[in-house]
Amino acid sequence: MSGTAIRVGVDLVPLTRVQAMTDAGDDARLHRMLTPAEIALSRFPTGWDLHGVAGRLAAKEAVFKLLHVPGRPLPWQSIEILKSPGEWPCVRLTGPAHRWAADAGIEAVDVSISHEELFAVAVAATAAARPGHTHMPTHTHTYPHMHPHKEETHAQHHLVQP
Repeated sequence: MSGTAIRVGVDLVPLTRVQAMTDAGDDARLHRMLTPAEIALSRFPTGWDLHGVAGRLAAKEAVFKLLHVPGRPLPWQSIEILKSPGEWPCVRLTGPAHRWAADAGIEAVDVSISHEELFAVAVAATAAARPGHTHMPTHTHTYPHMHPHKEETHAQHHLVQP
């Protein structure tokens, strides 16, 4: 594809950061960072799934970084890290994140997430059709994404309309 640019985003989240939020009873902060659907996947009757939360936060940061939107805050509620019916994690972009992806001509995202005892790491990669553009998509896409458990997953999928 002529005029494409490879974009990569990566982020590392220490589980101690998530543990500190949950120990301090800082549920309000987690509710600002995670959507209701993400909370449903990340909270059990026994408490928060620390690896799942850390993986979702790292994934949101990694996706945001590949969008290349300088001077903008991460739109936590516009990047959702969910699960597909087959248990593959997926990313759903809405609002500003969706507009930025569409403006960049992003048609597919390749993401990997891994957890270990102390950290969760996520890497997101894509080919952007319009390397010079950085903002303004107009419709929602779903991006299959990372698995919120210990094993590493890696999958590339084309965008799907929700």
